[in-house]
Amino acid sequence: MKILIFGAGAMGCYFGAMLAAGGNPVTLYDIDQNKVDAINSQGILIHDLDGTDKTAAVPAVSTLEDAPPSELVLVLVKSYSTARAAREISLIKTDETRVLSLQNGLAQIGELAKHIAKRQIFSGVTYQSAYEIAPGHVRHTGSGLSILAPVLNISLNAAMDLARLLNNCQLPAGASSDINAIRWKKLIINCAINPLSALNGLANGQLTKNPSIVHDMMGIVMEGVAVAQKVGVPLNYGEMWASLLDTCRTTADNRSSMLEDIAKGRATEIEEINGSIVRLGEQHGVDTPVNLRMVRGIVAIQGKKI
Repeated sequence: MKILIFGAGAMGCYFGAMLAAGGNPVTLYDIDQNKVDAINSQGILIHDLDGTDKTAAVPAVSTLEDAPPSELVLVLVKSYSTARAAREISLIKTDETRVLSLQNGLAQIGELAKHIAKRQIFSGVTYQSAYEIAPGHVRHTGSGLSILAPVLNISLNAAMDLARLLNNCQLPAGASSDINAIRWKKLIINCAINPLSALNGLANGQLTKNPSIVHDMMGIVMEGVAVAQKVGVPLNYGEMWASLLDTCRTTADNRSSMLEDIAKGRATEIEEINGSIVRLGEQHGVDTPVNLRMVRGIVAIQGKKI
């Protein structure tokens, strides 16, 4: 399958390398010319979980005019860049193009649907984890499941086809007809890990060793579950807490994307992650003081760094 990946960060490079290794023509698109130049000159270098190094020659472009026609567009840009990505995808897609978002947050599908037919859009969450050492240079820190779902149920068979594509490239995946609860679980996990890792400069596995951080994590999960229940997503606090601890364990060496963004002076997804919990809490009468503190803490750091 001809694949165009929007975003050449850690996840874009990892998925790109794995999809290319599975025999698919893959192109990476990123507006950062430095990343594009590095990938084109050296390929993608991955330090894998088993300690081995892999290199994949995957072409990268910084202008869409240079991208070949694609059957699948995999969206892995930061959530705050989704509106721009959606406009750009609308200019290059055909009626048969499938668009799969594996981004963080809740609002990206709505942004994509402003410019792309819903039957062509697929939502997903992934528990693969990686961080960027340098442009095109990635450390793979966790191999988890990706779960895909169509925006319209009439496209479920197509979602199953995409899951098979990922599985064939050693990217474990499944398909679901309803991904709402799954997306909320991933959102709450991101809310608990990302800002606390960034504010404290810690890898995921170190978070659970600090009692005050654990206290904040519990508050974030409690608030997230309460908001989810208010909007009709029946999450359970105990199960959610267990999932968070398991994620910290299985991605113990991972440096969260927000930690990397802060370290490199880049904008973060705090408004799309914890900010979405705060906004929905306000709409539905649920207090979210810990999530609000996370937002304010990250925004204060960004103000100093950016």
